[in-house]
Amino acid sequence: MAKVNDDQMILGASTVGNLYRKIAQELFLRMIARIKQRGVADLQSDPYLWQLEKLNDMHMLNEENIKYVVEQTGVARELIDEIIQNEGLKVYQDTAQQLAEDLKRPEPAYNGVQETLASYAKQTFLDIDNLVNQTLISTNIANNSAMRVYQNIVEQSVAEVVNGLKTSDKAISDTVMKWIDKGIPSAFIDKGGNTWTIERYVDTVMTSTTYRVYNEMRTGAAEQMGVNTFHMSSHAAARPACAPIQGHLVTKDRNGFQSGDKSVGYVYSLWDHGYGEASGTMGINCHHVLTPFVIGVNEMPDEDIPDPKRAIANGEKQAKQRAYERGIRDAKYKVAAAKALGDEELLKRYQTLLDNRRMGIRKLLDENEFLHRDYAREKIYVNSKLTSAIKAAQKNK
Repeated sequence: MAKVNDDQMILGASTVGNLYRKIAQELFLRMIARIKQRGVADLQSDPYLWQLEKLNDMHMLNEENIKYVVEQTGVARELIDEIIQNEGLKVYQDTAQQLAEDLKRPEPAYNGVQETLASYAKQTFLDIDNLVNQTLISTNIANNSAMRVYQNIVEQSVAEVVNGLKTSDKAISDTVMKWIDKGIPSAFIDKGGNTWTIERYVDTVMTSTTYRVYNEMRTGAAEQMGVNTFHMSSHAAARPACAPIQGHLVTKDRNGFQSGDKSVGYVYSLWDHGYGEASGTMGINCHHVLTPFVIGVNEMPDEDIPDPKRAIANGEKQAKQRAYERGIRDAKYKVAAAKALGDEELLKRYQTLLDNRRMGIRKLLDENEFLHRDYAREKIYVNSKLTSAIKAAQKNK
């Protein structure tokens, strides 16, 4: 069975993540601009008056931030609806049409599919809205995560100057960078007690939801037509739960079975490989896709399935690439912040860090042919192409 193109859904998911990375970056740059703005008081000569002046600016800064965040989250809402509802429905329709041709039967009715997708889109936005958006647009300063960061930067900078530890410029620069490292917190705290940044939370929610919706639309269309076997995609890099079964036929039934077809072999149950668990197959950040497969009608693809041990080892190398990509984004972010701070020493340090990380990822990719450079993952700004398309669609409504 032909594979339905999932590129648009995956592009959309990464675009929403990029949008929130851009929001975090912009909020920090706004904080820096406000802190560096000249006022009546000077941090070095009159630290407490400077602190009072900067904290008095919080409400004005928050008003500006809220206007910006509301505008951006409106775009995010449109993106989420487009990705999950519109693209999700296309995946279901394309899958059902292909199955109908394979089975020489009428296509199933789409009863409930649109409602299910609308529910997914609504819940995804609510999750992000409750744990990210509302913390950024709260007029209550104590509940606003960006304003708490700003307040901490001001107070910690003053403390270091008062204690004679640093000059005013050094205190501000070091404190700002320390908070950029921590990031703007979301309201999500994991089981280990760690608070996730707004970017990390949105990225994880969007990636996991997109792949889940994509796979559920395909498996749902198949189940409507009595098909419960699927070909699982294979990648050079895979998590331990996926590595042994990728490239083979799988089922969502609780028990695997012998297919009776030599070319197919044993059909594995996803439940025996952590299905439903965060770290299991099809779990959080799993990028495998399931293609409906009719035994006796469809043919197994001619592919070179990676050895499970090698795929797991490759997965660790791919994780290193992702770490480099995050590191490159982080260094670019800090270069921009150093420029805004007017700190030449920091600028030189983070430009060197950026160069070293770029050198590191090049070396990693040169040593591992299965890895490929994806510059989009190293950018710190939103993918403007899809965002522009969504905005155009809004205007045409």
